[in-house]
Amino acid sequence: MKIDLLKSFLKSITLLLVLNSLLNAFLIDTSLPRVSGIKSITDRDSVGFEWKSLSNYPNVRGINIYRALAKRGFRQSFEKIASIANRFSTHFVDTTVQPGKVYFYTFTTFAGFSESANSNIVKVKTKPPYKAVKFIEAKLVDRGVVKLLWVPHSDITIREYVIQRKCRDNRWHYLTTVKGRLYPEYVDTTAPRGYICHYRLFARDASKLNSFVSKVLSVEVK
Repeated sequence: MKIDLLKSFLKSITLLLVLNSLLNAFLIDTSLPRVSGIKSITDRDSVGFEWKSLSNYPNVRGINIYRALAKRGFRQSFEKIASIANRFSTHFVDTTVQPGKVYFYTFTTFAGFSESANSNIVKVKTKPPYKAVKFIEAKLVDRGVVKLLWVPHSDITIREYVIQRKCRDNRWHYLTTVKGRLYPEYVDTTAPRGYICHYRLFARDASKLNSFVSKVLSVEVK
């Protein structure tokens, strides 16, 4: 009985895949030009694109843009992330990406419900997160008072440091935000006495993009 159900399920899936392929083939309009000459430029939180002008194709109404986050395996899952209803446009910036990730993009032209064949796949990798802050010292300077020292981040786009602490429950908690790239210290006057407290921090820019997390320093609070 289970084998029969499995066979029936597989037949249904196969039929759906065939129908999907036929539908896609039906919707592809061979009279529509493919997007070509695609160039890209990357940052940590954005990817910019430029392509060859389609202004000489009056049957084109616009450009669709599809993206897939790279993953293991042959098949990638593409989703439409933008639709530009203007054939004269030649640029697009995707501002919904994450640092240090690999993405695949493909473009189509459209007119009504029809689309062209996909463009060549464009593979991009966004820039990695900022390097970690060099965390150099966590020491007890008075009863229940811990002083933290680090080296200011070298990247001039950094605006602040976020400090986290772990003491009683072995979980990381937000402690404070220190404003200013050149500020190198923080004095924690709320550390619970009688515990070993662990500290770490990361830098953050004006767009709230974080650096890698620093190493962890520990101190026994007395």
